[in-house]
Amino acid sequence: TGYLHVGGARTALFNWLYARHQEGTFILRIEDTDKERSTDASIEEILESMRWLGLDWDEYYRQTDRTDAHLRAAQDLMDRGLAYEADGAWWFRVPTEGSTIVHDDLLGDVTFPNDLLKDFVIRRSDGSFIYHFVVVVDDADMEITHVIRGDDHLNNTPKHVLLFQALGRPVPRFVHLPMILGTDRTRLSKRHGDTAVLEYRHRGFLPEAMVNFLAKLGWSHGDEEVFSRQALIALFSLDEVNKSGAIFEDTKLLWLNQQHMKLADLDRLLDLVRPWILEPGRVNEEMWNTVDQEVLRVGAHLLRDRCKTLRDLAQAMELLFDVPLEPIDEIIVSAIQAPLMIAVAEQLECTDPFDPESIERDMRAALEANGATLKDVALASRLAVTGRRAGPGLFEILAAIGRNLVTARLREAAQGAGE
Repeated sequence: TGYLHVGGARTALFNWLYARHQEGTFILRIEDTDKERSTDASIEEILESMRWLGLDWDEYYRQTDRTDAHLRAAQDLMDRGLAYEADGAWWFRVPTEGSTIVHDDLLGDVTFPNDLLKDFVIRRSDGSFIYHFVVVVDDADMEITHVIRGDDHLNNTPKHVLLFQALGRPVPRFVHLPMILGTDRTRLSKRHGDTAVLEYRHRGFLPEAMVNFLAKLGWSHGDEEVFSRQALIALFSLDEVNKSGAIFEDTKLLWLNQQHMKLADLDRLLDLVRPWILEPGRVNEEMWNTVDQEVLRVGAHLLRDRCKTLRDLAQAMELLFDVPLEPIDEIIVSAIQAPLMIAVAEQLECTDPFDPESIERDMRAALEANGATLKDVALASRLAVTGRRAGPGLFEILAAIGRNLVTARLREAAQGAGE
């Protein structure tokens, strides 16, 4: 119900990985009996979140479409005296003696004395059904073999076990995952920051990085940190799920996103970063379409190593376009450096081919002819052309930006020397 948050996404991922690893069936069931929380908008956001993460499903159901099945199951319990009516509601009759054991593949056997459970409502007086009843009926009818969910459901599981038994249906295997914690080791909530899955798409994260991060929230495989989707499917095992709570660290997610950006196919990365470059409006569609795609590919390849999100990469890649720089660092060119940079610009006008090796050769030659060396203008040139003190190799990034922009920016910075 509601929107898909980090905890629900981690649970969905573990179910998906287990189903795919076992070559089983992954079922997406929207449990929408809570009308206040389950709106068409929230359901669509759940589906969009799942699509973005790449968690494809084999079967899809909405709980409210199965009301007839729920009524038949409830009536069966009433007919057999396992449920009764009181105050207009239907109640399940819990055994007064003995215990109910939940067999959990992660936690082991958890025992609940029946006298502490008490009878509970399965159908409200208005005719609507309680979640804890319909979820059991649906699991039974859909022949669910494994229920993998958060440990906040554990205390309700004995009710589910009793209902499975009363309906004469096999009890599925349960795995109750440990909660996700904030850095203060309390349960992750909105006060810790973003928790809705699509917020991370809006912040510029790659879906494969988010999947990798979610998988590591409670599962591990040796000392490895970076996993492809295919590797996760191949390696995932419930035996490697941790019993203790996993800590959500934004810095870890940023690091993983950076690693996956380095690994991403360049053409796909360009498709992903394009909206981020166009959104601020400084670069328009015509500019994007005019720039040689190879320039964009080389530029993205050089710049992505230092970027943690698509937003970072988009900001870095603006320097490949004929737009005024928005420097990260102050561009300072001294009166001594200015004529040297003009000389370099004049030399680079004739550099052919405009590749890193030729650029280095001609820059050094121009500086030597003026009694200077590369170290005299290297930083100033980088600042003038990129607006940043640090970045990829100087000659590589100049080659990627291209002759026209490089020489124009060198001249502009030199003309502004001392201002």
